[in-house]
Amino acid sequence: MILQTGGPCRAVVLFPAMMFALSNVFAQATPSSPASPERTSQSAATTNNGDSSPGPLVVRDQTRYILSTGDVLEVSVYGVPELTQKTRVGNSGDINLPLVNSVHVSGLSVEDAQAKIERAFRDGNYLKNPHVTILVSEYGTGVELLGEVAHPGIYPVLGSRRLLDVLSAAGGTTASAGREITIANRANHTQRTVLLSNDPQKTMEADVLVYQGETVFVPRAGVIYVVGEVLQPSGFAMENKTEYTALRAVAMAHGPTKFAKLSQAKIVRRAGDSVVEIPVPLDQIERAKTPDVKMQAEDILYVPTNKGKVAASRSVDVAISLATGLAIVAMPRY
Repeated sequence: MILQTGGPCRAVVLFPAMMFALSNVFAQATPSSPASPERTSQSAATTNNGDSSPGPLVVRDQTRYILSTGDVLEVSVYGVPELTQKTRVGNSGDINLPLVNSVHVSGLSVEDAQAKIERAFRDGNYLKNPHVTILVSEYGTGVELLGEVAHPGIYPVLGSRRLLDVLSAAGGTTASAGREITIANRANHTQRTVLLSNDPQKTMEADVLVYQGETVFVPRAGVIYVVGEVLQPSGFAMENKTEYTALRAVAMAHGPTKFAKLSQAKIVRRAGDSVVEIPVPLDQIERAKTPDVKMQAEDILYVPTNKGKVAASRSVDVAISLATGLAIVAMPRY
């Protein structure tokens, strides 16, 4: 079976899960989109056994990268190989180098740090015209990607970078990713929310700038399940800021079959450690004689058959059994 959303999407098959562990979807992200001219992304490196694992992000032009605590630097002086040093920026923001000892580089761009080290060699009368080169081999900070992305981690940015570019560098979002992305700035303790959309124009408007030191969190999307006597039993990813009702869920499942007993439909919902049944008289809802029932993430809407009372008496077991065999559609990856 296939889970569907309102727009174009791809499908991956879920493995049967335990009751209400349905949200733990194991999905494989698609390869990232082509990198921008300033850097190439190696988000997956192939090992000898053929497996893929996250690889380094290679930055071609590091001169605008702002150094910070935890960065590992390879410092070299042209023509003086004995002064080549690999060092980490300490908690104080300093690095230790031969002859000039401690140099504070945290908060400086790579280009400015190179100039500062050159001045230190000149001011100490160690070298007349030094030419220093710094290569960042490990990044201690950058944009931190968390949640439903293919390769969570820290990705360096040069000054600023667009959200979709950073998501692409991380291999895109997973199949269970939500659309409401939170971007938090640790420096000024602020956060902003970006809503991605199926509409390309709205998505491009949401392609905001992200900055070094910010954290991007991609949440898991909620899922509702429609099982039983409907034309296309399935699970459906919930769009953010969209209300889902029982009648809408049945419509998403292409409507009831001719054997459906709409008067005895019900929602199976988890309430703490227990499971409750909520009656949903779809026949009366269709005729506007009773209000529609709102659905929540992980709800299972079960439409029983009109053949006898046996199936109806086992509605919870039947609904859960059917829901565990569904498939979930992969969200678009950016």
